[in-house]
Amino acid sequence: MAILNLGSKTTLVALRANSLGNSTATGSAVDLVAYEGDMIVCLDASAGGSGITYAVKLTECDTSGGTYADVSSGGFTTSSANTATAQKMTLNTNDLKRYVKLVCTVAGGTGTGYVSVNAFASEKYGA
Repeated sequence: MAILNLGSKTTLVALRANSLGNSTATGSAVDLVAYEGDMIVCLDASAGGSGITYAVKLTECDTSGGTYADVSSGGFTTSSANTATAQKMTLNTNDLKRYVKLVCTVAGGTGTGYVSVNAFASEKYGA
């Protein structure tokens, strides 16, 4: 299913608010029960500093407090050292477990760049 009705059914889903990517962090659980079909996930990261890279991926679980596993094809390409990156990927919410979390791994020291990840998904029962 493609995102077709952008005006009334598509919702912004914040997976990581724009914040300093100075250390590895795991986001809060996001419940996907209200969504269906394709979800576009967008990464925007500024240069993190000398030798700093960001590896960003989604994990999934059947329960919000359970053990999360990597989403198949749910990782962005790791950024090059001290390089800004903007990437997108498409995942089908129907193929994912109910809850997802974003994991941002910082390597090479303490990052000085900012990282945000947002998704656009269609509500099952949107207006």
